Amino acid sequence: LCLETWYFQILVLLAGLLENPELALDSLSICMTISGWVFMISVGFNAAISVRVSNELGAGNPKSAAFSVIIVNIYSLITCVILAIVILACRDILSYVYTDGEEVAAAVSDLCPLLAVTLVLNGIQPVLSGVAVGCGWQTFV
Repeated sequence: LCLETWYFQILVLLAGLLENPELALDSLSICMTISGWVFMISVGFNAAISVRVSNELGAGNPKSAAFSVIIVNIYSLITCVILAIVILACRDILSYVYTDGEEVAAAVSDLCPLLAVTLVLNGIQPVLSGVAVGCGWQTFV
């Protein structure tokens, strides 16, 4: 989580070096906000699978824990794929929730395919981190 926050801050700093930094930062901020919303869903899966895995392992049911990991990963992936499809389908109108500017809306529309791929990948990582925490590997996360 800390590394991801640093990543976004570095992106903001690098966007300031572009030829139109205001447009870059506006569009990046909108995409980061949308990504943050979807990430909250994945963090919920993180907490749920962490508790489920730790309870199943504590009860001596490793097969149930493994099955839970598979189900939550599939569910998280399906959820993020659906949200990515919605974002791609609404890419031309999505940014108008945040801005009236045509130029910013066009820039956000151009970034939506990258945002969709990022959402799908970010849907899997928190679940796997939750599994690691549930197994007692907090120091590795």
